[in-house]
Amino acid sequence: MSDLELQQRQVFNLFERVSQPFSPKPNITFEFPNFVSPTDLSSKPGLATPASAPTDGLNIPELDLVKTIPRGRLFSNFHPGHRVAAYTLVKIFKDAPTVADMLNLAAHPDVHDAVNEHIFVYALSAALIQRKDARSLRLPPIYEIFPGKFFETKVRSEAQINVQQKKEPATQEPIIIDKNFAATNRVVENKVSYFREDLGINSHHWHWHLIFPVEATGEIINPPDRRGELFYYMHQQILARYDAERIANGLARVTSYHDWDEPIMEAYFPKLTNANGAIHWASRPAGLVLKDINIPDEGVELGIEFQINNLELWRTRILHAIHKGSVAKANGEIIYLDETTGTNTLGELIEASQWSADKLFYGDLHNFGHIAVCYIHDPDRSHSENMGVMGDSVTAMRDPIFYRWHKFIDSLFQQFKATLNPYTAQQLTLEGITVNNVEVRRNATSDNPRSNPPKNLIITGWQESIVELDRGLDFSSLRPVQARVTHLQHEDFSYRIQVTNSTKTTQEIVFRIFLAPIADEAGRPFSFREQRLLMIELDKFVVRVTPGANMVKRKSDDSSVTIPFERTFRDLEAAVPATPLAPGGVPTDLPTDRMTNFCGCGWPDHFLVPRGAPNPGMPFTLFVMATSWKEDRVVNGEDSKKLCRNAASYCGILDEKYPDKRPMGFPFDRPPDKMITTLAKFIEKSPNIKTTEIRIQFEDRIIRRFPQQ
Repeated sequence: MSDLELQQRQVFNLFERVSQPFSPKPNITFEFPNFVSPTDLSSKPGLATPASAPTDGLNIPELDLVKTIPRGRLFSNFHPGHRVAAYTLVKIFKDAPTVADMLNLAAHPDVHDAVNEHIFVYALSAALIQRKDARSLRLPPIYEIFPGKFFETKVRSEAQINVQQKKEPATQEPIIIDKNFAATNRVVENKVSYFREDLGINSHHWHWHLIFPVEATGEIINPPDRRGELFYYMHQQILARYDAERIANGLARVTSYHDWDEPIMEAYFPKLTNANGAIHWASRPAGLVLKDINIPDEGVELGIEFQINNLELWRTRILHAIHKGSVAKANGEIIYLDETTGTNTLGELIEASQWSADKLFYGDLHNFGHIAVCYIHDPDRSHSENMGVMGDSVTAMRDPIFYRWHKFIDSLFQQFKATLNPYTAQQLTLEGITVNNVEVRRNATSDNPRSNPPKNLIITGWQESIVELDRGLDFSSLRPVQARVTHLQHEDFSYRIQVTNSTKTTQEIVFRIFLAPIADEAGRPFSFREQRLLMIELDKFVVRVTPGANMVKRKSDDSSVTIPFERTFRDLEAAVPATPLAPGGVPTDLPTDRMTNFCGCGWPDHFLVPRGAPNPGMPFTLFVMATSWKEDRVVNGEDSKKLCRNAASYCGILDEKYPDKRPMGFPFDRPPDKMITTLAKFIEKSPNIKTTEIRIQFEDRIIRRFPQQ
């Protein structure tokens, strides 16, 4: 096989059963580079040592720091000590001279079998994404690497029974995953568990924090363009989408968790176990209050100590900076919070990333909030309890308190946005361009064969998808072990935009499409000030519009926000293994289908639109705005259009500038003039903007939008 094919198969091999001692598959050989040497490889077929290798073991002192988090323990990328250990291993992997050296090093027993398995997966994934010479290699889905972070404990037991029964693959039925396994319908919050516990949504959150690390030096990753603003916007969009789901289910919008003396009344019992280490994620009963965290460094659990008063102090300092209009760096330099870079500066400050203006003074508010909640049940580990799901970016979005915490975080950004000047009619208008009409049409499919379906109606339902479990379980199976998950899905649809270009030349136009509910759970219409915070970005794309009348058509699955449901381990192995790289680390022959995604970051396509309500459906406002690409364009490298661009709205473009000069969320990123109380008033002087009312109708049935594996 070619070097690229070997490397791709090595990647898959390294991510299988990461809690077990590493064992290469047949026909996959790892040869340790000259700068490493294992202690004993005689019993490990497929692991070879070059004759010139040193004999004094693996000489990488930094591994001692990585190993401060023992194997079998849970990992938190919100915990500063855990982050340092993880990023140390990222650097070790990135410092390997070649990709082959890095993969061979990862297979070394002193690495694969000695470091914490969660840190191993995090660090190798990050290194594969960040190394330009590894861009053609694909990562398997995180829910197949660690099924224990996504599926309840009993799934492992069922999987083991299936293996012991030794059924033939043709007769072996997939394990059925209950989409409401965490609680019963008597728990009100469980009405939206299909959102919080969705595989794609939780995978997106993991991938986003993977490619935008909090605390990494320039040796590991260059400062991503507008990273702090992306932190704000991606999480703001999560909140808007979550609120739309809550309204669709008759629930009020999520409220901010800002009074930290207030008991948290939303209980959460995750029923998840790290099956590979028999470690469970802790539950949180209703009524607990945040306490000072004082966890000693016991060797089993890395220590951390801070007071809730610290959170209050950091909040006060951040609010003072917002209302003063500037932040101060540690060296005394003043950074003004202007409308161009202010959101980005504030985002780095609030998340407390490596690029915070002064992390010592403004603190670690966002991350320590996660830590305070994930240890709320045992803040000093007197009872030796593990952390809750809020401590891990893979699992945090399962917990209802995640959304309340981030509503508070978003409120800080909204206070800054309120200090900016409202957009004027001139800033919102594009001369010579008129959007005359907008509508959505359902695409004809085998499930929906009608050639003339009703316009402005989107149908949602459920889809069943197969995931592989056997690669992530802590016992071996020669047969596939599969699970069937049920998740939200929508029928394919298209936008049809009638636009007139009254200029004499062809114009390159950016179309910005948003969606927002019209009324709250009680049917009360939203004011524009409320509705702008509920605007969900559906798409953003560029089209050449010729003089005169034009009809612009755009398919829903071409969205700039989403990526498809990830392929399984087995599908990836059966696919073309890898593609060559051009100079600069860009694959030369990327597959054209959207089912292949090299970076993994993006909102799941099956959640592009909210669930809506049963017949006659839930009313939404569809908003379409045309702006000038000439004014909005950001110049990037020639190859950037090929690389990790599928979901640029929420994830940017790897190693490139964010592809839009406008503020993220424009034109809803700041409050309107006080005299504007309705959306109609906001757009009345802008013929380049058009809105229409559509309905999203939920049907409690299976939608076969994509062929099932």
